[in-house]
Amino acid sequence: MNVGTYSALALLVSVGLASQVYAYNQITATLDQGQTNGNVTNLQTFFADNSAIYPEGLITGYFGGLTGAAVRRFQSTYNLVSSGTPGTTGYGRVGPMTKEKINDLIATGGWTTADISGPAFYNVVKNQSSNSATFTFNTSENTIARVVYNTSPLMFNEGDMNSNGFGAIGGSSVNSFSNMGTAHTVTIPNLLANTVYYYTIIATDSTGNVSVVGPNNSFRTN
Repeated sequence: MNVGTYSALALLVSVGLASQVYAYNQITATLDQGQTNGNVTNLQTFFADNSAIYPEGLITGYFGGLTGAAVRRFQSTYNLVSSGTPGTTGYGRVGPMTKEKINDLIATGGWTTADISGPAFYNVVKNQSSNSATFTFNTSENTIARVVYNTSPLMFNEGDMNSNGFGAIGGSSVNSFSNMGTAHTVTIPNLLANTVYYYTIIATDSTGNVSVVGPNNSFRTN
């Protein structure tokens, strides 16, 4: 999980790791294991720039077992097919759908850097009464959002395994009404009157990047 306390910092990291654009050649025919031709070379050249897909990175022009494994990783990564055989489901061969997806990526500049940017917050508004507090805010991308609060300063561990962001030690948590979205409203009920509460707003995007408002801002109920 990528955990960024401040979205601005995460954005700087993302910009610093922006991927280089390579020139690739389109795949013009379907491909099967055992073939040797220029399309296989083009395929291997494209795959070789993504070590997660094709860690061996060999460009031989021959569609062997390593290239077949790279095709299967690609198909699974892009939710094309993830089981079966080349003859039954096309798993491991470059059929029409796989070829189309590869060529779409090539047409748009190739591989993109993984999302490591935390979401940005906008229009954060807080209103409190004697027994509740409501937070409204927007995030720059779809996020799961929540507010963690307590009558004493909050402490956090580094994160959790469910992409819920920072794990609070103590306190209580209320999720946004929007399960995964950009417009969020969080209402904390049953608060004590004339009491100071510490709070942190946490937003987590679909790849686990985290941004917070706080930690440990505070408000007093009426």
